[in-house]
Amino acid sequence: MRIFTILIITVVLAFADGESIVKYAAVIFRHGDRTPVEPYPTDPWKNESLWPVRFGQLTNLGIRQHYALGGMLRKRYSMLISEKFDPQEVYVRSTDVDRTLMSAQANLAGMYPPSGDAIWNPNLMWRPIPIHTLPETEDEVLAMKRNCDTYNVKKKAYINTDEYKTRLSKFQGLMNLLTLYTGKKIEDYEDINEIYNTLLVESIHDFTLPKWAQLLYPDKLRGPSCYSFTTATATPIMARLMTGPLLKEIVGKMNTVITKENPNPLKLSIYSGHDFTIGNVLNAMGLYDGNCPVYTATIFFELMQEKSTMNYYVQMVYRNSTGTAEPYILDIPDCGQMCPFDRFVELYSNLVDVDWHTECRYQIPWLTEALFALEMLVLFFLLYTLYYMRVRAGEESKRRSQPVYTIPIKEDNNNLV
Repeated sequence: MRIFTILIITVVLAFADGESIVKYAAVIFRHGDRTPVEPYPTDPWKNESLWPVRFGQLTNLGIRQHYALGGMLRKRYSMLISEKFDPQEVYVRSTDVDRTLMSAQANLAGMYPPSGDAIWNPNLMWRPIPIHTLPETEDEVLAMKRNCDTYNVKKKAYINTDEYKTRLSKFQGLMNLLTLYTGKKIEDYEDINEIYNTLLVESIHDFTLPKWAQLLYPDKLRGPSCYSFTTATATPIMARLMTGPLLKEIVGKMNTVITKENPNPLKLSIYSGHDFTIGNVLNAMGLYDGNCPVYTATIFFELMQEKSTMNYYVQMVYRNSTGTAEPYILDIPDCGQMCPFDRFVELYSNLVDVDWHTECRYQIPWLTEALFALEMLVLFFLLYTLYYMRVRAGEESKRRSQPVYTIPIKEDNNNLV
């Protein structure tokens, strides 16, 4: 009996030694349920008065979805963050869009139900928490919409490839039908996805779809719609410029924890974005499974430290459900479910090493050479001008330093008038 007890204790300790704890986490989620952003021209439900809130806004369902997700995050990270909000522990950022800002607010309400002296109004169990944002046109990190000349050139080149055109041509018949029935020109995957999303929202809110839509939605539209989330990060350089700034920021926060540069490092970063955000990150990292990111779809980046070795690992978790389904651990390509931090950084160096502002200043190769030659010509002209001016100045100085001889003129009074 004694030997058996010792054996049990040994096994328990062995498992305990192998445990890992979360030292930092970055959470990226999509907003909750919303109304259609822009109904198509022939949409029978395009009258905004038929909807509970204005177009593109978060609904009560969306608020409840994110409040529930916030409660789940509280349970998941109860050992990482304090019960009361601490700005040194948690940083929240959202795109500058009403539905993402409101989703973040609802999520935080679920994460931080006030208690004790955090209750400022007993009739309102809610406490304001700061959410940071930037205008979308200035935000390359989360909105991913800041202009990048290099990216624009690379994407244009990509959509003109035979591979892209050949694949898209398979849906030409579908796009023709959608153009006919919606009254809107449908030309690519993004256009198909816009119609798919509108029909999805209308079906969620129990609006009867037109007969043509019932024949096409969801089965005929789902494939090309979900494929649209691969096109923005289709090539390594496109993925680098689109998602690099966000992943660089997350990896940088992890590195701060590991190196202990800051005695009070951030513990949790929360990013409130869109399906576009989720799809871009997953596809850029080789983790996209082809399914459209649903409302509240969430990616978890977790920096884990193994208790026995004190080594650091990255664990990625995904939740693509608005229900109670638990998130599942992702297999990081060529690394597995628990990827050593250094290996993780090495695998995704193409993304995290980005120098976005420098790389986005696109220069045409021949133009770069021409500009360099012009700069050299201007420099030569300036140097020659300076040299010439110095030579002339030296000659003038020399001339002035020589004695001046004058010939005396004898006055002739006889010549005076």
